[in-house]
Amino acid sequence: MDIRDYLPLAVFGLLVILSFLIIKPLLIAIFIGALLAFFFTPLHKKLKNKISNKTISALIICFFAIIIFAIPIIYFAKTLIAESYILFISVKQKTAIGLFSNCGNQICQMIKEFSNNPQINGHIQSTIKTLAEWIIQKSSNLLVSLPKFFLNIFIVFFTMFYFLKDSESLLKKTRKLFSKHKKKYDLILDRLKEITHGIVFGYFFVAIIQGTLGALGFFLFGIHSPIFWGLVMAFLALIPYLGTGIIWIPASLILILDGIFQNSNSTLFRGIGLLIYSFVFVASLDNFLKPIMIGDKAKVHPAIVMLGIFGGLFMFGPLGVFIGPLVLSLTIVLIDAYFSIKN
Repeated sequence: MDIRDYLPLAVFGLLVILSFLIIKPLLIAIFIGALLAFFFTPLHKKLKNKISNKTISALIICFFAIIIFAIPIIYFAKTLIAESYILFISVKQKTAIGLFSNCGNQICQMIKEFSNNPQINGHIQSTIKTLAEWIIQKSSNLLVSLPKFFLNIFIVFFTMFYFLKDSESLLKKTRKLFSKHKKKYDLILDRLKEITHGIVFGYFFVAIIQGTLGALGFFLFGIHSPIFWGLVMAFLALIPYLGTGIIWIPASLILILDGIFQNSNSTLFRGIGLLIYSFVFVASLDNFLKPIMIGDKAKVHPAIVMLGIFGGLFMFGPLGVFIGPLVLSLTIVLIDAYFSIKN
């Protein structure tokens, strides 16, 4: 055995491992860039046919995508600051006059006696202090992570640009590698497009429905700025581990507590109604509508989609909700292509 025969293979393997370790911190940004490129590819092709320059066309599409994402983010930030200020003033006023000033029911008296206990009051003060320290720490971490965040944003659109610009040449090179299995390659490529489109469509469609129903619920139960909070819920519906509950649960609890403290049955019932409505008509959509929508559009069984979502979450984190169903679905397609199509 001559070690020189295996040296090129060993060097190649080492380079592959090192390359993976280098791009590993950027994998999420690269994946998002590829996903955006896939989403904007039809528009890129139409624009490229008109101006006959794929570089300029890709640049225009990237700038267009940046504007599309920048406008909602600026609107959210502006409105969120205004809403936070209103909430701060409201809490400050209620604290100044006393939470129990207009409250004469038995529940308020029990809460008041419970909170006046020195031991309990000490735990409450300790919890408030811990919460304040946590907020300060998270705010500091957010400021520190801003450079990394902007770097990831740059990588997303940098990757998107080159995926748009060089997608055709990349597909041609890949097709050459599978020239002996052209039918299987074409089948897999077509199904990849269908599955990816189905996953993206399903997530965005369900998020829009959840945001719309959330805004409707906020309007019906008298929450301030229902359209804004509906848009926020639609955005959060796309983010695993967060979801719409981060908005409607605190809103419902605030109404319920406000009804108790202000001795207002109507406010109390509004809070309970919003809680039930949001749980039934907003939160539950994630569990049954999303697999059905993705499965129908991607032509994949809903059970595969559901297993892919949960398995992907455990293995890949937040992006696993996209990667999991995609990997499982493509595995089924590969098995089908191998056993069903002859060379």
